[in-house]
Amino acid sequence: MASIEDVSINDDDQSQVSEDSPEDTVRNERGTSRDGGIHEEDEEMIAHAAAAHQEDEEMIARAAAAHQEDEELFERAAAAQEEDEELFERAASAHQEHEEMIELAAAEHEAEAQEEDEEMIARAAVAQEEDEEMIARAAAAQEEDEDMIARAAEAHQDRVANAEEAQELDHVDYDIAIPSHHSYLDMSLTRVEGYNYWLEGQHVNLYMIPLDVIVIPGQTLPLRIRENTLQFTMIRALLDNRHKTFGAVYLPAEREQVLLGRSWSQCGVTVQIVEVSDDDTREIVLKCKGVQRFKTIATQRGSVLTLHAKVQILADHIPPRLYDSMGRLRDPFKFGSHPSWLYKYHDVYAIMNSIKEEITKYSPLVKVDVAPTQPDMFSYWLISAMPFKFNQRVRMLRENSLVVRLRSQLDHIKELNKFDYCCQLCGTDIVNSRRLVSMSADGPFFVNPAGIAFELITAYSVQHTLARGSPQTKDSWFPGYAWSYLSCLHCDSFLGWKFTAVVEDTQPRLFYGIQRKAVKVLRQSETVTEDNSNTARITRLFYV
Repeated sequence: MASIEDVSINDDDQSQVSEDSPEDTVRNERGTSRDGGIHEEDEEMIAHAAAAHQEDEEMIARAAAAHQEDEELFERAAAAQEEDEELFERAASAHQEHEEMIELAAAEHEAEAQEEDEEMIARAAVAQEEDEEMIARAAAAQEEDEDMIARAAEAHQDRVANAEEAQELDHVDYDIAIPSHHSYLDMSLTRVEGYNYWLEGQHVNLYMIPLDVIVIPGQTLPLRIRENTLQFTMIRALLDNRHKTFGAVYLPAEREQVLLGRSWSQCGVTVQIVEVSDDDTREIVLKCKGVQRFKTIATQRGSVLTLHAKVQILADHIPPRLYDSMGRLRDPFKFGSHPSWLYKYHDVYAIMNSIKEEITKYSPLVKVDVAPTQPDMFSYWLISAMPFKFNQRVRMLRENSLVVRLRSQLDHIKELNKFDYCCQLCGTDIVNSRRLVSMSADGPFFVNPAGIAFELITAYSVQHTLARGSPQTKDSWFPGYAWSYLSCLHCDSFLGWKFTAVVEDTQPRLFYGIQRKAVKVLRQSETVTEDNSNTARITRLFYV
């Protein structure tokens, strides 16, 4: 394609050619026409080129726009890629966290599972121990049942063997003065000379020996005092004293408070040493006698672990007899004109007769004929011989009025048929008050080789008890009888002793010595009988 310059040059050439020959003219015309065609073609081509150029520019513009769009798309793609990378990183982080959470969850689950397993193992072990304990308890219960059945069988055999003798006992030919000698002490005792008796209201300083039994005036008190004891020190000091008399006060269980001067009974009894044997440097054996009541005024500690007290002597005023042997008022003019019942109410001898009649009614084997004839000593004998409660005995000992004391004793004796001696621990009835029998004329106090003093209740028949061991006569408190241990059939607590005669034709053939502190006095409606005790369910097999 020719350019514009070429065209302009052709025009000059044409002006020059016009001057040429016709042939040249024709030739020039042809050339001119040809050039005109070419010029048109060139213009068309130029136009086409311009159009193409415009199209190219448009295409360039479009390409630029497309390039710009591509760059924008690229930027967007890059941003999207960055976002994708961030999302991937987040996803990777989330995945890692998820894996960590899974690992933690797995570890926690494993730990919890392990703890649960350990807990289950521990529970299983505890359950196994409980099962073993239950098996052991069941075995122990079975052994106890078997032992209880065996004891019930033994008690039944013992009851069957002795039932006839107990039921037929209507008299006692045993000399009840024999136990009063306390020959079981098996020592040569030396008689202590002298006798101390103080006037009523007199203040006296005495050595004090606390005891876990209630001492009564007129009773014989045997004692074995071992060395390295408070009593041993005081008795040693007392034997060097010219009085040979000490004060006996009741002591509750807490012995350590005695050293502080506490827990003493405010009322006690002066005790005179009658016989003594101190040949053995490790033990002192004594036979003592209760003499007078006293009231403690002040206590004090002495030297070398001794106890002293200032006491006031108490005495009983015995009123004169109001009636003679015929039942007539001795001196009606002296006493004035009052109803006869009023005189009898205050006549201590009439009260004594009423008490003897009541005792004969409810327990004919309690020998009232061996009781003292003096009203005051008779009242003391009742305190030790009758089944009074502990607090009743203490009140009777403290009572200064003889009439009031005897009246109180008469009222209680009238109610004795409603009471039983029951086991101190479980409440099972042991002795009916009608089964009492007198087996010692001089008080129910005895002491064993270990130096422990016991106060006994003697009865010819008991129930719900079991004798243990073979009978033996050594150290027997009742010569002519062999002793064996006696326990409660219900709770197996120690109650006392069973005494069986070893001499023929001795009545009773057997009897029981129950220690007072092992039983309590309850109304018959309050005692544990065969209908409401666990033992009865087994013993009923043998007793019915």
